[in-house]
Amino acid sequence: MDSSTAPSVQIKEAGKGEIKRDVYSVWALPPEDVRSRLKKLMNDLRSEFDGPEFEPHVTVVGAISLTESEARRKFNKACDGLKAYNATVEKVATGTFFFSAFFFCFIPTLR
Repeated sequence: MDSSTAPSVQIKEAGKGEIKRDVYSVWALPPEDVRSRLKKLMNDLRSEFDGPEFEPHVTVVGAISLTESEARRKFNKACDGLKAYNATVEKVATGTFFFSAFFFCFIPTLR
């Protein structure tokens, strides 16, 4: 988990001083052959609609504020027994948020 680009939040808890929290997300990354095709499609859309640049991914967990130790513990616990899965695109949708102007809705299928 890379928090180098995540904004930090300082939270003061009574009697404990300041606790540093960062904003974390968990992404599932597609295989390289799919990733390269998606990157090309995303580049084309970005140049036409002036969108942001980021890696093709499926957001598994959206932005949550945690300490680094909480994030690591929760991530490791969630990964216990995790199996690979295929995801089929159900539809292409649009949103109003800058980072989700266009997005795919997936149906996961366990392998």
